[in-house]
Amino acid sequence: MINLNSISTLKKCLVPLRSRSLIKVVGVDAFKHLQGLTTNNLARLKDNQISNTSSIFNGFLQSNGRLLFDSIISLDKEHYQKNHINIGSGSEQPGTIDSYIIDIDSQVLPEALDHLKKFKLRNKIDIIDITDGYQLYSILDKTYKTVRDDSLFSHLEKESCSIIMDPRHPIMGIRVLVPNSKNDASTKLLSNYQSVDEEIYHLFRMSQGIPEGKKDFPIGATIPLEYNFELLNGVDFHKGCYLGQELTSRTHFTGLVRKRVFPLVMKVDNVESVSVMDEAITDPSKPPKETLLFPKRILNSLNQLKHPDVDSVLKVKRIHTEKEAIPLDSEDPAQPAAEKVVSRSNDKILSGNHSLALGMLKIDKVDIYQLDNTIIHDKDGRELTILPPCWLSKIFSLQPPTQQVS
Repeated sequence: MINLNSISTLKKCLVPLRSRSLIKVVGVDAFKHLQGLTTNNLARLKDNQISNTSSIFNGFLQSNGRLLFDSIISLDKEHYQKNHINIGSGSEQPGTIDSYIIDIDSQVLPEALDHLKKFKLRNKIDIIDITDGYQLYSILDKTYKTVRDDSLFSHLEKESCSIIMDPRHPIMGIRVLVPNSKNDASTKLLSNYQSVDEEIYHLFRMSQGIPEGKKDFPIGATIPLEYNFELLNGVDFHKGCYLGQELTSRTHFTGLVRKRVFPLVMKVDNVESVSVMDEAITDPSKPPKETLLFPKRILNSLNQLKHPDVDSVLKVKRIHTEKEAIPLDSEDPAQPAAEKVVSRSNDKILSGNHSLALGMLKIDKVDIYQLDNTIIHDKDGRELTILPPCWLSKIFSLQPPTQQVS
């Protein structure tokens, strides 16, 4: 049970990420090896023209295009500093030894090591599990202030720590990779942040609509774009060939993404103002108006209600305005005129924790401009609310214009 008193005023915190594992890929062919297996472009890590890009979000795919596991890849800064290598030059110079650190869910570590070694072939690389040599932390700060704290970065880097921007969205703060030999010094530097359990991190990312790890990404059953990979900066559609590229590219360029993962919370009556719910559709480069990590509609439901069972079907309705077209197959005389079901439901719960859940919903049932116009019930008739995900503003450009009927 979560102690609500300890998180009701939480604005920033330090979270030890003990459920994550780290793999180092080092060698002359490290770039070549990973570039052919990931959905994103590793060249961006070494592009000096791109500021604050010290990590990228990636997916490793099976040959059929389904997701095997997700990851955050960063440069092994300790390697480059120790060997006095210019990060900006990297693989352009023949014989340069590159080194990358892959941050993954510990539950997929065996599959990840097998996958990386399977395609090693003649590449001159070493693949090493380095989890036991480091401590990984996440600093959450919804105001983005931590992301801009250059003095903190400078002190940590002097202690051989790596500052890793969370590449999925600035609202997820930073990750700090600390060698075990420097753990005492870094703990002192990070003492200004309240240390909390890792469960808080997972609740926060779920509230922002960010899936992560084996629990949220079923191995071999996940189409990356349905899980918002491109909205979380996880896909480069111009990088060239990689394993499993065909399905991802075809889905993107033909516009066949008809459902997506959205953050849900069990509905309660005492909530914050509507304007706070709309904060995600304003300028995404600015911090949210609400600075608490968890708004009222989450806090007031955490210990009261339990999310629906995983894989349980949801009943989703969208309140239509008079100007909107209602598909013919949704006509149901028993439904009120303003609340007609858009289509037959296969919307369902993917994962959850306490009152929060990630749900797969058909996009045409969601009013992305006013989320409260989408009404969701579970099989027992309990109501859920869609939370504004951090990537919501990006989905606007993906929406086709609404067709009007005369």
